[in-house]
Amino acid sequence: MHPKDISKMSTEEFKNFLDSFDTVFTDCDGVLWLNDTPINGALQSLQMLESYGKKVVFVSNHSARSVEDYIVKFRTMNYEATADQIILPSQAVIWYLKKIGFQGKAYVIATQRFREVLTDNGIEVVTGPLDIEENMTGILSVLKPDPEIKAVIIDFDINMNWARLLRAVSILRNENVIFLIGPRDKKLPISKTQSLIGPGCFIDIIINHTNRTPIEYAKPCENLKNFIFEQFNITNPQRCIFIGDSLSADIKFAHLCGFIKLWVSSGVDSEDAIKENCEIMPDYYLKNLGVMKTLNQQ
Repeated sequence: MHPKDISKMSTEEFKNFLDSFDTVFTDCDGVLWLNDTPINGALQSLQMLESYGKKVVFVSNHSARSVEDYIVKFRTMNYEATADQIILPSQAVIWYLKKIGFQGKAYVIATQRFREVLTDNGIEVVTGPLDIEENMTGILSVLKPDPEIKAVIIDFDINMNWARLLRAVSILRNENVIFLIGPRDKKLPISKTQSLIGPGCFIDIIINHTNRTPIEYAKPCENLKNFIFEQFNITNPQRCIFIGDSLSADIKFAHLCGFIKLWVSSGVDSEDAIKENCEIMPDYYLKNLGVMKTLNQQ
């Protein structure tokens, strides 16, 4: 069984497809743009869907940008996004910590933007070290306990180093400390031919060294699903569609939520991936989201 190629639909089939959902959830990187290069026609396709009364929401695992950063980025691409349209992992973390009545400091390995979101929401953040002395004194300084730290939160961090991994592992020896993790991607594509080392590589090191089972808050996980369902008061998930380029993150998340699944091969996963290692089959397929705009013009 293969996903239905929307580009090959008849006019009537395409109309029925558009009538099958009310809310559009979509990933950003690999669907709307690659790095800072827009995918031709993708945002125009979303504007077309909005013209038919569809609600559009952006769900990204990328927390190196704030909501305000995303709004600016969208504006440079001639799309006026609003804050309530943008869902990031950092928001799901805040939602979860507030839900459990979290008290205490959080040791955070993440970008500055991510840490700022936590701080702005009343979480006392501990970070670092950037570097240490290359001797036992330096190592022991990292291992020094801080009983006020009640959570370890791991996301993407450009300044990741051995000392930070060591400190996270040391803190997590206390089983009462909450262990929260973001995206587990091993590769972060920045173009069709180049990718960065993803946070999942470092998260795996911490999990393997501590034998701790983390609480996840990025796609694809239950906490993010619960956050989105509460945030948007979703009562009929079958009237929602999720658009993504990652089979293991986006399409798996869409399946978890009970959404219609639309996969585009413009990002992390190529067309070969769906033949070789596809755990959950998408419902629909497009080479890229921009194709949808051209179908509407036929």
